[in-house]
Amino acid sequence: MIIKIAIVEDDLNQARLLESHLNNYGSEKGLSFGIVHFPQAVALLENYTANFDIIFMDIQLPYMNGMDAARSIRALDKGVIIIFITNLTQYAILGYEVEALDYIVKPVEYFDFALKMSRAIRRINEVPRNDILISTDDGILKVSPKSIRYVETEGHHVLYHTADGVFRQYATLSSIEKKLLEYDFFRCNNCYLVNLAYVQKIQGYTVMLDGDALRISQPRKKAFVNKLMEYVRDKDL
Repeated sequence: MIIKIAIVEDDLNQARLLESHLNNYGSEKGLSFGIVHFPQAVALLENYTANFDIIFMDIQLPYMNGMDAARSIRALDKGVIIIFITNLTQYAILGYEVEALDYIVKPVEYFDFALKMSRAIRRINEVPRNDILISTDDGILKVSPKSIRYVETEGHHVLYHTADGVFRQYATLSSIEKKLLEYDFFRCNNCYLVNLAYVQKIQGYTVMLDGDALRISQPRKKAFVNKLMEYVRDKDL
């Protein structure tokens, strides 16, 4: 597994030092890193693809500071690990606002770096790597299938109804169904793909999900009920 890392640092010497520390750490731990350097935060945010595991973010950057950049990243990517690099420790407390894992004070010493890096690797290993990418008008989002309550078709688009809001993507429901099939999603009609984990009850031809009532079509009702019973039975084992 290659761990993808972004270094957002306008000081080339500091960026090279971080990359050297990463290479040394990888050699010690038997890990492989894919490292990309961005001299400005705007370069990272432009066409952000939510495919990094760790972002080392300098706070004092030209055009857009690291804290504002981290806020923008969090709006697109809830799971990426952010570690701030800073000269000023008073900024570190602001990291809680964007759920930063930690911070490292410049100049970056290897011992401190290795401690923070080990913490980041543990976090990566704790979280299942099964997020899917959703391409929206605002950028590419990384979303956990567990957070998706249901997917709805709307013309040539689909709407993901998630714990963090509703996201719109140009796609067909059939293509999304193939992606989510292994995560216990099932159609209740031609317009809705339901996460069975959120089903509260079925009443007639209506399935209730946390306050939302979705129509079950007559041709799909038997298969939907059977799939739900199978899901509940498997969870009880």
